[in-house]
Amino acid sequence: MDNQPKSIYGLGQFGQDCFVDKILDMDGGFFLDIGAGISHQSVDNVPIYSMSNTYWLEDQRNWTGIGIDYDETYINTAKQVRPCKLLCVDLMENNINEILEQNNCPETVDYLSFDVDDAQSKVFSELDFSKYRFRVVTYEHNLFRGNPEEQKVSRATFKALGYKLLFGNVGYMAENGVWTQEAVEDWYVDAEIFQKHGHLAEDNLYPVEALSKLE
Repeated sequence: MDNQPKSIYGLGQFGQDCFVDKILDMDGGFFLDIGAGISHQSVDNVPIYSMSNTYWLEDQRNWTGIGIDYDETYINTAKQVRPCKLLCVDLMENNINEILEQNNCPETVDYLSFDVDDAQSKVFSELDFSKYRFRVVTYEHNLFRGNPEEQKVSRATFKALGYKLLFGNVGYMAENGVWTQEAVEDWYVDAEIFQKHGHLAEDNLYPVEALSKLE
């Protein structure tokens, strides 16, 4: 077994689905997965999906939602087993609000997973936060890519909108088999949830450290 710091359950890249489950602990929620790219594997002929922040919630907690990714292979593979709405859309060429409206996205979303790499700043600036409200958000801010401005803007925006940063700079990277804590994502909750968990707020965590604080 390698020394990768993993969470106990879930399939999210950094245990995002575990985080959502521990915070909300609910069946039948609704997610919006912007950048839903997943990698397909097969174990004993049973398809499983790694690196998906929402598949476990859908499969184990009966969630539904909307997943968006530009990679047609990802989307077509996921459609084989996932009943949620999966859209193959290049968000560099399309407006996120138009896509959400066309697909009847509810105005209150339980979980927003936001990870669209090069399109991050464009989509973030377009998303109509005055219309859509999110209870939990995991946001890849690209600080680890050497882009501090994106995190600065996103943190200021989320703060102005009333979201609370519960765990900041969550993540890890591997080099030559050695795992080190790395600033990859910020994990937010709404103000009501923060009243319960705000005393746990912390920066610069391995995912398993963040999740263990919610035990």
